[in-house]
Amino acid sequence: MDSLRSGYCLVLSGGGAKGVYHLGVWKALRELGVEVHAFIGTSIGAVIAGLLAQDREDSLDDLSESITMDSIIALPEPFAGKGNKNAGLESLSRARELFRSLLENKGLDTSPLRRLLASLIDEKAIRNSGKDLGIVTINLSNLAPREIFIEEMEEGSIIDYLMASAAFPGFHQPDIKGNKYMDGGVFDNIPYGMARQRGYRRIIVSDISGLGWNRRPDIEGSLTVYIKNSINMGGVLDFDRQFMKDFERLGYLDTMRVFGRMKGYSFFIEPDEKAEFIFSEKRGASRNPKTPFPKAMRYDKDLLLRYLECAASIVEVPRIAGYSYEDLAAAIERNRRDDENKIADLLEGNADKRAAIVAMLKESMASRSFKGSPYYYFRMMEEFLPRAAGAVLRRALVGIFPELPSGIAYLRSDE
Repeated sequence: MDSLRSGYCLVLSGGGAKGVYHLGVWKALRELGVEVHAFIGTSIGAVIAGLLAQDREDSLDDLSESITMDSIIALPEPFAGKGNKNAGLESLSRARELFRSLLENKGLDTSPLRRLLASLIDEKAIRNSGKDLGIVTINLSNLAPREIFIEEMEEGSIIDYLMASAAFPGFHQPDIKGNKYMDGGVFDNIPYGMARQRGYRRIIVSDISGLGWNRRPDIEGSLTVYIKNSINMGGVLDFDRQFMKDFERLGYLDTMRVFGRMKGYSFFIEPDEKAEFIFSEKRGASRNPKTPFPKAMRYDKDLLLRYLECAASIVEVPRIAGYSYEDLAAAIERNRRDDENKIADLLEGNADKRAAIVAMLKESMASRSFKGSPYYYFRMMEEFLPRAAGAVLRRALVGIFPELPSGIAYLRSDE
């Protein structure tokens, strides 16, 4: 076991469909060359820990492509769909039907998940890999949590324990040697303490903001890398394919940023010291530029990065992507130009249209409900409101979107 502690232990939290984030984290760790010798997880984190422990990359790709609602639970008719639906209830009658099925089957039927794991998990490969594996579940027979490592799992039982850890409330409760089990996230959704008790001091945590008991890690005396989704999106039963693709990508990008391969606050930007130097030389930038930046980035030495971040934010460049400085600048210009074209079309309208636009702007500010980018609203106020009234509303808009002053300054720097 001592040899295992020389590498990292990867702790994977629970969170249902959001577990695809862990796959993105793992892809980044592999690309970075980070050695991981142990995997400890809860719920979907336990399932992915089992896949990682067998050291087979193909199984991860298979999971990413095949995980759907239908691959996790057997929904009763007429809930069954084509696999990419959420667990929404569209009518009271359907809700009653689902409730009846839950009673009859003592929880939602998770046999599809078992079949999926049987096709992906090779227990012999896990036991022969030399990797450590631990999971958290709850024994309902004595209402006690069970934190169990691979050497305690009987031969042929690894899938049983993975199912036990992932038995989300409302799902069928697996039976192991006469004991019923349920989702370990109810006890500890981020089993960091379990890793410490095992003796690991080099730990990477992947936290997907799942439901359950999220205990605060005690990191004293350890080398802990904490990775958490930087964008809140989706739910534990959100199997929309685009969401899952985006969330997996976010796991990769967040990991790259944590390990310094990417920089940025709301965006993921490759470091570029040369671009920063040229920008500073061109502008004669001081350490305390007059343009106000949001508080979080006020003292960042990378001035161009700050300007790009703010400009990208106010024209709503997509966030879940990796950018070079050049790529982000190009994306900013495309979005700015699109907004300006929309405004130009409106300027060709008559007075009646202008009155409606002014009313829309005031209503949007009052309700804080915006159907366009902050830049679009800022420019609309410049074009359609009287000078005094426009100045008041623009100041209010800056209060909502603090990136506006720096973003506007960047966009107008070459005018």
